[in-house]
Amino acid sequence: MVPTLVSANELKRPMQGVRNLGMGNIGVALSYDENALFYNPAGLAAVDALLVGLPTIYEVSQDTIDIASDISNLSSDSSTADTVQLVLGKDVFFRTSPIGMNLVIPFGSAFTLGAALTSEVRFELAARNPVSLELSFGSRVDAIGILGFGTTINKGQWLVGASYNQIQRNDVPRATVSLGDALSDAKLEDTVGLSSTLSSASSYDIGFQRRMASFPSLQMTWGAVAHNLGRLTFNRADNETNPADVATEYDIGLSIQPSWGPVRLLGGIDLRDVTIASEDDPYCRSNRGTDCTWKRLHMGLELGFFPIDTSTNVVSLRMGYSQGYASFGFGLAPLIFTRFFNIDFAVYKAEIGSRPGTPQLRRALQIQFGF
Repeated sequence: MVPTLVSANELKRPMQGVRNLGMGNIGVALSYDENALFYNPAGLAAVDALLVGLPTIYEVSQDTIDIASDISNLSSDSSTADTVQLVLGKDVFFRTSPIGMNLVIPFGSAFTLGAALTSEVRFELAARNPVSLELSFGSRVDAIGILGFGTTINKGQWLVGASYNQIQRNDVPRATVSLGDALSDAKLEDTVGLSSTLSSASSYDIGFQRRMASFPSLQMTWGAVAHNLGRLTFNRADNETNPADVATEYDIGLSIQPSWGPVRLLGGIDLRDVTIASEDDPYCRSNRGTDCTWKRLHMGLELGFFPIDTSTNVVSLRMGYSQGYASFGFGLAPLIFTRFFNIDFAVYKAEIGSRPGTPQLRRALQIQFGF
């Protein structure tokens, strides 16, 4: 039985920061914490304090929460049909990074080193067609190691950085099968191509940020980054097509970062995948209209109260605009005088279809211990 691939073309960038997601998922021209390793390594050069973190991330779709609540309310004599009815027309999404480690070490004004070691698991499931039940599901597992470097040139006006990325991935593209076929196959691998094998690939990210002299009170910066320079190519077997290789992605952004004593404002706008080269976006590669510009546009703000250091506030309020949809979030450092324990939360929508107009509402939580 050959599975049917569905048009779920979300740009599945690994390790999107919960802080960033609450701000519309911006980060190309902002410099504040270890997330620079994933958004633009040039931002490492602006971190002026030692950062050590052990983050844990959990993210689910609103449908996942609703289904869990509905199932818990089912009576003991409910049938399988009752359970199936609850999931029809809904999309289950789950992402977790159960434990990670990140480290940023600034060596004065000379340069900054950064590293991250983490894993990420994603799972998607949907049920359709009540007459002849069909299941649509996919998954991806990533083990990620990153080494990054950032420095300033021309008296700090330019920040430049690069990172080396090593990824081991197992990817099962979302596919649709009938319930009967799924139950009759002796091995699930025969139905959707599941495998426990991790394929390896490595790539480089190179980026820069330019601090602008205009409007010095706003501390404006613009930046650009090339992700997966030279293409992320996995070492697949000859008869395998997954994990799919990832083309080089070019992003640009503009930010403001003023500070007013106990209050700090971060804001920015990013245009991601400028050349529309992503393997996951065939619709926009052939239909380069206004709707695809909105799909790649990200804007956001963070208002921080009582900064602890360059990357952490006691309380942070966030809002943004991502892919045409509003996002919001907050951050809390409840120990007040130290960043040993931090909580970040975000609510946002992600496009999961091949064209704009098919968003999925998600909630993300990060708990991080560090110093």
